Amino acid sequence: MANQIAATLFSNWHFTRIFRAGIAVFAFSEAWRTGDSLLLGMGGILALQALFNVGCCGVGGCAVPAKEAKAGTDSVTYEEVK
Repeated sequence: MANQIAATLFSNWHFTRIFRAGIAVFAFSEAWRTGDSLLLGMGGILALQALFNVGCCGVGGCAVPAKEAKAGTDSVTYEEVK
């Protein structure tokens, strides 16, 4: 279990993940400087997204499932109208 968490945290760092981590660090520093708790919460969310490599929708949460074609359906034909 610990090895799996460590593998998630320390592997597959790409631009988006590094960008989220950078914005989280900036948000934490600005929250510390200004005392803004809302910015601290937003920085925390971005930090968790960067650490665990998830987006707003989770893993594949934004994907639209493809509909399978029903068996026996006819193809649609179009007629040009002038």
